Amino acid sequence: MTKTTPPVARYRGRFAPSPTGPLHLGSLTTALASYLDALHHQGDWLLRLEDIDPPREVEGAALGILDCLAAHGLESSHTTVWQHNNWDRYRAVCRELLNTGHAFYCQCPRRQQDSLGRCISDCKRRDLAAQGNNLRVTLPTTNLDFVDRINGAITAPKRTFDNAIIWRRDDLPAYLLAVVVDDIHANITDIVRGDDLLHETHRQVALYHLLDQTVPSYAHIPVVLTNEGKKLSKQTGAEGLDNTLALSNLQRAMEHLRLDTSSCKTPSCPAALLECALQNWHLPPPRLQ
Repeated sequence: MTKTTPPVARYRGRFAPSPTGPLHLGSLTTALASYLDALHHQGDWLLRLEDIDPPREVEGAALGILDCLAAHGLESSHTTVWQHNNWDRYRAVCRELLNTGHAFYCQCPRRQQDSLGRCISDCKRRDLAAQGNNLRVTLPTTNLDFVDRINGAITAPKRTFDNAIIWRRDDLPAYLLAVVVDDIHANITDIVRGDDLLHETHRQVALYHLLDQTVPSYAHIPVVLTNEGKKLSKQTGAEGLDNTLALSNLQRAMEHLRLDTSSCKTPSCPAALLECALQNWHLPPPRLQ
């Protein structure tokens, strides 16, 4: 993969939801943090719909997410990217990794993988066909540590990153491949997202290195939790946001981010509240252990 360098050293961030349901408070909080951080640095904020897993997608969710973001004043000046349009790009990277010997087909079903989801049946030494098999990448196991802007130095458990699926046996690209390839293509320099993905970052850093690309800066914000201490998500019963309550929703998200807007005049619309928040923006502290 040809190394890409942005023509101008400029902050470029993004929010990249999956259309598996409506936008909820947890995802709004992440969107808000990434939006404010980009504008704080006078940078670009991009939107990308990660719609590459049809079995998990909910009909109408993608457009609903975009409508909900707009209702809350979170709009990008750039064209929205839809991942389903990028399959040729993903396949090209897979071919490159196969040609350089960094990828291999694996026939192991889940029950034959180890607890870390790795191939342990020596599939790399077999001449396996593509059809019906996962494609795995052999990742480097060094230089995977990184410094998170919120959580500080994060050390990689190196043994977990020697191989990973990048193309699934059901002929769909894996998240690891798609997110890294698209962030590279968009020249993303800074990623603000939930801390549930903190340790997935090591694997992505490894793929950046393998593709000889510059690793972006990361900031992992504390995710919104349920009363039971679980991540607020569609799986834990998170309710979709009511667009008519945009001001209230934004204020709840700001409270989670510990963003104090008490000194601002009472906002009359989302745009006014966002402007106030921007004047007071700072990254939230890490979650207490």
